[in-house]
Amino acid sequence: MKQQTSAATETVNKSKTIIDFTGKSIFVGIDVHLKDYQVACVHESINLGNHRMSANADILIGHLKRRYPGAHFKCVYESCAWGFELQRKLGKAGMECIVVHAADVSTTDKERRRKTDPVDAMKLARGLEAGSLEGIHIPDEDLQKERNLMRYRQRLTWDLNRSKNRLKSLLKYQGYTIPEKLVKSNWSKNFLTWVKEVADKDEILQPVFLLELEQIEFLRQLKLKTERKVRELMNSDKYKANAELIMSLPGLGPVNAMLYSLEVGDTSRFSSFHNLNSFVGLCPDKHSSGETDRSLGITRRGHRQLRRVLIEAAWIAIKVDPAMLDAYKELTKRMTKNKAIVRIARKLLRRMRAVLITKIPYQKGVVA
Repeated sequence: MKQQTSAATETVNKSKTIIDFTGKSIFVGIDVHLKDYQVACVHESINLGNHRMSANADILIGHLKRRYPGAHFKCVYESCAWGFELQRKLGKAGMECIVVHAADVSTTDKERRRKTDPVDAMKLARGLEAGSLEGIHIPDEDLQKERNLMRYRQRLTWDLNRSKNRLKSLLKYQGYTIPEKLVKSNWSKNFLTWVKEVADKDEILQPVFLLELEQIEFLRQLKLKTERKVRELMNSDKYKANAELIMSLPGLGPVNAMLYSLEVGDTSRFSSFHNLNSFVGLCPDKHSSGETDRSLGITRRGHRQLRRVLIEAAWIAIKVDPAMLDAYKELTKRMTKNKAIVRIARKLLRRMRAVLITKIPYQKGVVA
């Protein structure tokens, strides 16, 4: 009599039969959504299943262990709004899991034209089995939580700028011309006093003017409190030494030092400066085909906030550091000033990596 086997321990696909999953690797592609997961499983190019289930890590783990007992699981999903919690829970359950950048997942024309959740999940599973997917860096939980402070400060900055622009637009729309001596004012006390005087002269517009000013003042105070929290974090034992090393470079203050420390984390995780530079995005995109070789300008991929901070610091560096100024002058002989300053920012990043690795503060005027 033929021995019966359960569906959990036997999978038939064409002429191949898998009787026991013990010691076998199952590659799992997960298409993550708010309410559900689409989960595709592959073993030796065999499609073992493509199922939809509730967006719950425990349900997913239970499903995989019941259906493929004894197997070694290698999972993958694209980075998304739900962060790395799923990756951590799968790791605690003894399952390997990487998170990939969505743009790094190769897609055929057929997959692009017939895009569905099962297709996306299977594409991830097959890519992981083929070894064509490379995971992004997963920060530890504490670092991920501490990053939120800097990102909240950035959102406050955007909100504050929008509020200021709304007030200026309102003044212009209602026919009020800002006095010439206050046009370039960085929202000084005199400028705010002038806006209040304008509000006092118009009873109809007074409420909206005062509410706009109140919102701006509230956001300014909130941003100030956030920056105090950032400084408190910077002075902690965890970040103080590295922050002081970064601040030894020209143009980089406490906030920028913490931005780098929280967004990059451990600099030594990058095996070379090239990898760090690719992360920040101070490198060009290129298009090369046959005899054609074009530079497409600075890459659109990278950490935009870090890149902007380094370029701003580079403008300061050429004013206070003779070595940086000499390098800038040489560069401007063969390219525009804007292109030259990007290269100075790259030099600044290289020096930042050096001081963090060697633990030796930066010295102005020294050619590295």
